[in-house]
Amino acid sequence: MTPNTIKPLPLYIYLILLIQITLTNGAAIQIRTILTPRQTPTPTPITPPPSLIMSCPEYSRVANLSTIASNTTLRGAFLRSSSLGTFAAAHILDVEKPKLASIKFDKDLNQQCGNLSELAIVEADRNLTNGVVAGMRLLDAPGVAPDNLAMPILAVLFVVLMGVPASAL
Repeated sequence: MTPNTIKPLPLYIYLILLIQITLTNGAAIQIRTILTPRQTPTPTPITPPPSLIMSCPEYSRVANLSTIASNTTLRGAFLRSSSLGTFAAAHILDVEKPKLASIKFDKDLNQQCGNLSELAIVEADRNLTNGVVAGMRLLDAPGVAPDNLAMPILAVLFVVLMGVPASAL
């Protein structure tokens, strides 16, 4: 028989667990104290009332781009004619469109600058008639024109490649 001896492996495991628990609890306490918000008894600063939400040129830009963004014909013409590319041009329109809702009915801004949102609608229509959108000349839509000789050739090629539809048999 062997005398009662303490085996070293379970002792090491208990020691490692004890150290790990101690370090984990200490780190958790330290993280909680770091993330605890500190409250200061400073008073709320007094801000002067804003004179206008934005300047007149900025209001004009927002009104013009929002008008283009909300009309599908103008939006398509803008995306086609923009030299920035489709995604960048669409991002510009998507950012500016929601801004108009908050400033469209601002009495002070409309009194000082005039109702630029209504003016943007009228001028966008006039510019589209003249072949201009946002100061850019309208570009022709890419693709094959219906009266082009390539259209019947492409149609026959498409039927040959895809097969005759079952309804035509």
